[in-house]
Amino acid sequence: MFKMSSNKQLIGVRLRDEDRKLLKEIAKRYDISESDVIRIAIRKFAKDMGIEVG
Repeated sequence: MFKMSSNKQLIGVRLRDEDRKLLKEIAKRYDISESDVIRIAIRKFAKDMGIEVG
């Protein structure tokens, strides 16, 4: 049975072609999803900026 509601939000990100290729290459190299690459990058950026990552 399908779950009709979710607490995850769908967010669109506009990327240049070279950024999209880089995203796909990283995901392929580490065998993770493109959304995981973005999630990891956001968390690393926040940590580097001194923002508490929950």
